[in-house]
Amino acid sequence: MKFGIGLFGMQTHPELPYTHPELYKNTLEQVKLAEKVNFDSAWISEHHFLEDGYCPSPAVIAGAMAAVTSKIRIGSSGIILPLHNPVRVAEDAAVVDNISNGRFDLGVVLGYRKEEFEGMGVPMSQRPSRMDEGIEVLEKALSGEAFTFEGKRHKFENAILTPKPVQNPIPLYIGAFEEPAIRRAGRYGYPLLIGPGRTVDMVRDTLAYYNDEAEKAGRNPDAVEHILLRETFVSADRDEAIAGGNNFIISMYKFYFTLGVKMFVKGQQLKDIDDPLFEHLAEERFIIGTPEDCIKEIEMYRDELGISYISCRMVFPQATHETVSNCIETFGKDVIPNIR
Repeated sequence: MKFGIGLFGMQTHPELPYTHPELYKNTLEQVKLAEKVNFDSAWISEHHFLEDGYCPSPAVIAGAMAAVTSKIRIGSSGIILPLHNPVRVAEDAAVVDNISNGRFDLGVVLGYRKEEFEGMGVPMSQRPSRMDEGIEVLEKALSGEAFTFEGKRHKFENAILTPKPVQNPIPLYIGAFEEPAIRRAGRYGYPLLIGPGRTVDMVRDTLAYYNDEAEKAGRNPDAVEHILLRETFVSADRDEAIAGGNNFIISMYKFYFTLGVKMFVKGQQLKDIDDPLFEHLAEERFIIGTPEDCIKEIEMYRDELGISYISCRMVFPQATHETVSNCIETFGKDVIPNIR
């Protein structure tokens, strides 16, 4: 099994006094700790125009993470590809790959917030075509060879990526939530970043969509290693772990709900943040409890879903640096080494 840490968003919260300089400093300390206690990777998310200052520039903080570490892989989960010039995304990825000496993983997503697309001047209706063309351009650019591309949204003439990445190629991941996006990833054959809000049955359906489309495209779905994202809170004391899960994870999902994220519990779509079904949100979705509880949950994902790579989000906006660090250390020392 492999384990990642993240998603890192570097968000302020009204309950805590941290400034953004302090948050970025804390983030680098947390990544250094994760490397020390057995984590394989650290992942950064991207959003724009949010009052809490959610990280708008994954490549910049990825470079900073790479500069203060030596082993842990650094990944974007993910860059909202339709918002960006894909050649510039490839250039940023190549620079981070050089800073890290070949430790960068490039994860891209479709995006869903209309405010971000409106703010960037990109029509929401162009998301699918920009995503498809963006992936094709990334493939060509990251190959290191000069290329020409002419599509509906992008046109490049004799472009070449410099500096060359250390890795050939940089690993590419696709974050996908809805069936069309999952099938797109299957067609291209890149591994999925599977969202943390999925139940076991939803993850099983996700893998089925992916495998079906991959096989139709003549690809071997067994040749890729998907990453399952999971909200995680661990403590030696079970009551403390459950309280942390409620305080940090459920409240965060209520915030996501206000951003327009659709959520389903027990087969029903949540209607508002006071919906009583929120009480059941954690069931088969999150890793919460003692180290022993977490180990059982992880082994269930492995045995029932064939998942061998889990990225654990333990970095919550309303959690103190000490709380996050304790969670990282406990998981790294008491969970990761004890997975059978």
